[in-house]
Amino acid sequence: MNPLPIQISSPKTEGILQVSKWIKTQVLLDVDEMQQLLQALGSVFFVVTSEPVAADEAVILPDDFLKKYTDYIHLLKQGQVPSVNEYRRCFSCALSSSLETFYAVAAGTDRFLIRPKKPVVQLQAHQFFYSDIDGKLHPMVLSAESISWGLQFSYPQFFQDPVSRQIIRITDSAHFPNTALFTKLAKWMRSHSLPTPFEVKGVRINSPMRIGKQSLAWIKSHPQLKQKDIQVATL
Repeated sequence: MNPLPIQISSPKTEGILQVSKWIKTQVLLDVDEMQQLLQALGSVFFVVTSEPVAADEAVILPDDFLKKYTDYIHLLKQGQVPSVNEYRRCFSCALSSSLETFYAVAAGTDRFLIRPKKPVVQLQAHQFFYSDIDGKLHPMVLSAESISWGLQFSYPQFFQDPVSRQIIRITDSAHFPNTALFTKLAKWMRSHSLPTPFEVKGVRINSPMRIGKQSLAWIKSHPQLKQKDIQVATL
């Protein structure tokens, strides 16, 4: 078994990470766009924080993450619905510029629970739901009627120091290295993706959920959009 690349510690030593007021970006990118994004972010680590893992499963390499994302997009392009369970672990990672942002807690024999001790960029598989009741699109709704739409990237704005209990705004990249990472991510998103103009039953709904510009070429193949008779409007 490979050695754990993250320091073993405990909540008693590290304190419990308390953060709030998350900035959230939900986006569906093409494979090439995801590859470009990873290149723009530079050296990053995808760390599994959603479940106990073996030492060699704690960190997902960017290339392996991209392979999983490629499989996900390939299914959508082929008109197939990706399984949530198949991508849950990979798409629920914490993204960080450094492994020093994390510590590991022993969780049984040869298993570890990885926890952040400083703010990280949190990933989640993103799905949205269209409601006939209010005529609105609701992001991050997990149901049988939801539509798979890439990933949600989130980063908090406030942090509570575990020792002093002081509430600190997360702006200083020297103390919060992932602030610079999220800033780069947000800047890339503004240049390479756009708010999605959906059309439902002839009504245009401008949504803050984003779509990569290259994804517009194949978005009509998205099986769940077809099922719900939802289109991405022509720009």
